[in-house]
Amino acid sequence: MKRSCAVLFFCLACLRPGFAAPASDAVKSAQKRFLQGSLLEHRGDSLGAFKAFEAALSDDPRSSYICREAAELALEMGDTDQALALAQRLLDISSGTAQSHFIMGRVLWARDASAGAQAAFEDALKLDPHSSETILALGSLLAQKSPDQARKLLERYVAENPDDAGEAHYQFAKLEFDAGRLPAVISHLKAGLALEPESLPLHYALAQAYETAASTDAALAEYQQILELDPVNAALIDHIGEILVVKGDSEGARLRFETAHRLQPSDPFSCQWLAVDAEKEGDWVRALDFLKTSAALGEDPALDLRLSYYATQAGRLADAVRTLEAAHGRWPGNDQIAYFLALGYDDVKESGKAVALLRQVLELKPGWREARFQLAVILEKMNRMDDVEKEFRRLLAEQPDDAAALNYLGYSLADRGRKLAEAERLIREAVRLAPSNAAYLDSLGWVLYKQGRSTEAVSELRSAAARDAEDATLWDHLGDAWSAAGAPDSAWLAWKRAAALAEGPLGAGRKAASLQRRFSSEDLGELYFEDLAAVHGRVAKLSAVCRVEAEVLGRRFAYDGLLTFRERELSLDLLGPLFAPLFRVRLGPDGFFMDAIRVEGADPDLIRQAVDQVFASLREYLSGDLFKLRPARYEKRWARRGWLTAGGRRLDLDAPGVRLAALAPLVGSGRVALGDFIKVAGHLLPRTISLAGRGCTLTIRLDQPKVEFLPEPGARAR
Repeated sequence: MKRSCAVLFFCLACLRPGFAAPASDAVKSAQKRFLQGSLLEHRGDSLGAFKAFEAALSDDPRSSYICREAAELALEMGDTDQALALAQRLLDISSGTAQSHFIMGRVLWARDASAGAQAAFEDALKLDPHSSETILALGSLLAQKSPDQARKLLERYVAENPDDAGEAHYQFAKLEFDAGRLPAVISHLKAGLALEPESLPLHYALAQAYETAASTDAALAEYQQILELDPVNAALIDHIGEILVVKGDSEGARLRFETAHRLQPSDPFSCQWLAVDAEKEGDWVRALDFLKTSAALGEDPALDLRLSYYATQAGRLADAVRTLEAAHGRWPGNDQIAYFLALGYDDVKESGKAVALLRQVLELKPGWREARFQLAVILEKMNRMDDVEKEFRRLLAEQPDDAAALNYLGYSLADRGRKLAEAERLIREAVRLAPSNAAYLDSLGWVLYKQGRSTEAVSELRSAAARDAEDATLWDHLGDAWSAAGAPDSAWLAWKRAAALAEGPLGAGRKAASLQRRFSSEDLGELYFEDLAAVHGRVAKLSAVCRVEAEVLGRRFAYDGLLTFRERELSLDLLGPLFAPLFRVRLGPDGFFMDAIRVEGADPDLIRQAVDQVFASLREYLSGDLFKLRPARYEKRWARRGWLTAGGRRLDLDAPGVRLAALAPLVGSGRVALGDFIKVAGHLLPRTISLAGRGCTLTIRLDQPKVEFLPEPGARAR
């Protein structure tokens, strides 16, 4: 800015009447072009200004002023070749001026010719020993090479220019930093800022000095001051976020990164941090949305892999494959990308492409066991058993104690009834290597079942189920084994458990439905109660943040709360703003208690009755007491869902007949419904409990419940 003002002053002075003797037409043209260039430079058009300066210099080739200004502008533009040519021309025009040598020194310094730059600055000082700009430049240049000499020059500059020493203090701070004297660094930077309070280099250097000194709070305060001067600097906001992460202030960090992302949606750092933050919360869609705007995509293969992972977790398999295809096109030799693209092809049912790509990967890396294993797995899905055996046998030849390969090959053979004796030998070796692995025990039970050894199969499959109660296929196998062993009751229970846990189509439900025609309503009622007790389990402890919503006589209200259950005591604490407790509901051995609640236009007694009904039913369900009701009976009408009756109560089943969907409360009218089930430790837990009664509805929605179950009692299916 100082140089631009000086240039404009020179131009205006040239235009004043009586400034100089009458000039030639060429000089007048040079002055006009120079003025035009100066105005363009002032507007920010550096290239246009430089061209105008060149034209002016062409008109007046001996003008040292125009030549100097053109050289400085070329230097500011980063064109050091042009700057060097102009600086040399300036020396040819006016070698006797300190300013010409100073300009040459700056140009040579910019070109990393430090020896030449030093010589040029020294020549400038010989011509003008009091040139403060040359003293400062030479002191800064010598900081690395001759710190003692640099210190003397800087001290001289500060003594002669005490009110304009901000840059000198900055250079002093660099000297002190190199010497390892952090207190002196901080002192000089503060002195510089006292003179130039809005100097960003000084502020940044001071903040970094505080960080080096482990003064995190001081560094953070300094960065906040910088942010006031430069409020749209995304990189700065990112760094503040980093510091807050180190301090353990995750929420503050998140706010900073979100701000940086709003300012610059493609900012790689904030994109990645926010994506990982969303990943920690299991919010894959949000993680995907943050990462896909990053400018670093297409530059870092690992980032493209992570983006495809997020898309997969978010259920957007086609997007994941497209991302990997694009990455494979950019980095065709990256085996990790090729490997995961092959797995993506398998996910979208393009098995042929997956196999071809994995074979290409294995041609380059034949010893990559994981890739060969996945190739065998995909071939097994395609029922290409000869190829499957070839790949697994190669894996086992290289590593005979690979339990996963032993089990997978053994199970694949057994499931198709092929080479059953060898399949059993392979699986038993896998079990020997990993005796507590439920999947291997399941395989052993299945190969025994395939050989007609049902009693042995039941024993192994029950052992497997005790180790992994959430595996629907395992329960299905156990049902088949029980059926072959002549135990239809146990077979039905195992198949129902499998159907309840299955996340997709499974034949267990059809087998149970077919078998249950044999049972009487009373026997089926008993079996259903045993099944529901196992499927839903008995809760030992539960805690969950929840949302409570109600409508009473047309008036709606909602609260956040905390629901807890332990040792037959169920309690709900409703929370107001800033999580302040509003009132509590408790159902324990000594009865039902509820703080007074006032909702405008709502009947308090009606609210109390609804909460009491839901609490009594929920405690009965969680404790498992509900499934002890007897005598039990299964009822079904044509084209209607089945239900259970016991002890004068009605329990409704869901459409597939595998979960409890609703129950009549102990007292009062209405219906308590259960829904949105999640799997926890082999059981199903509802996240939504609601009551629909006369004049009143009440819903409790659980968020990320933490639950522990009591051990299952002995049951026929186990």
